[in-house]
Amino acid sequence: MYQSQVVDPLGLVAGMFEALGMGDVLDHATQQNPARRDLTVGEAIKAMVLNGLGLINQARSLVPRFVQNTPTYRFMSPRVAPAQLNDDALGRALDLLYAAGVTELYSLIAATAAKRLGLCPVYAHLDTTSFHVDGRSNSDEEPSAHVVPLTQGYRRDHRPGLHQVRLELIIEHQAGMPVLRRPLSGQSSDAQACGHVIRTPLEQLHTTYGATYVVADRALYTEANLAALAPTRMQWITRVPATWRAAQTVLSQADPQAMVPLTAGYR
Repeated sequence: MYQSQVVDPLGLVAGMFEALGMGDVLDHATQQNPARRDLTVGEAIKAMVLNGLGLINQARSLVPRFVQNTPTYRFMSPRVAPAQLNDDALGRALDLLYAAGVTELYSLIAATAAKRLGLCPVYAHLDTTSFHVDGRSNSDEEPSAHVVPLTQGYRRDHRPGLHQVRLELIIEHQAGMPVLRRPLSGQSSDAQACGHVIRTPLEQLHTTYGATYVVADRALYTEANLAALAPTRMQWITRVPATWRAAQTVLSQADPQAMVPLTAGYR
């Protein structure tokens, strides 16, 4: 006889949030003392994450309506009531995250989660991607450390009327979990993005996770990037751009028939 089980998505996400230590990291990084506050940053973010499961397109002000029929004592804390999850409290939590630095906070959360999951990634996969966003371009304004410039012209679809922003990711190879997420200017190139991440985050990955190798596409293979990698403790795996004359010479001399397949579908 088979027994059916009802999966509670709120309970699963709430349990994962706590098991990975996300609330603890946020409260510690924003210097929150749960004993002195009715609602901590970790609890506010947890409420918005749970709300996003079913009402991701709804306004933040509707979070109290979402949780009014939800047993917050189970998913949040016995002392958190739906009325406390109001727009002002959630907005203050987001302001504190912004002040602390969302990229830095994400790295702390990822490091804590990896440690609790017992992940010891040897390889860190680095890549960047671009996507278009809606809104007014701010590329002509004075640069700010906390504002990502939006560049007009979406390269991927050759649509000059769309605004572009870039995202840099480092993924650990065991569970495919992003350990670094960094928004970049839409004007930045892949080579520039790789050079930026080499200077600090890669060394932190070696210290925090024990990562030894960085795997990236041909954008990593520039004189400046390799010179920046040399003094670090990270090894690198990439490929030489096929546009280089030396690479073209080697490719022209290669005999595909003499190549031995490593596994099915690869040469």
